[in-house]
Amino acid sequence: MIYANYFSSVTKDNGQPNLSADQFRRMMNIVYIEGVISGIKRIKEKETGQYFKYDVLIFKHDAVLTELTGNLKPGMLLREMYRLSKN
Repeated sequence: MIYANYFSSVTKDNGQPNLSADQFRRMMNIVYIEGVISGIKRIKEKETGQYFKYDVLIFKHDAVLTELTGNLKPGMLLREMYRLSKN
């Protein structure tokens, strides 16, 4: 949960980020998708068979996460979100 942990630490240190509604929604979607992926991985660890069905779910959610983040590092992503909020 790279992005969620980064956003959490930034919020803890500096307070709520001053983002537009669209960018704040984007940030919350990123945190949500990372949580979903983490939950699926925990379930997969406990499963004794048919791991592949969880791999498909993880792959689909990873694709959504990539679309939301553009594979940017968390700091770069937050800077981009600030920039887009100013426009």
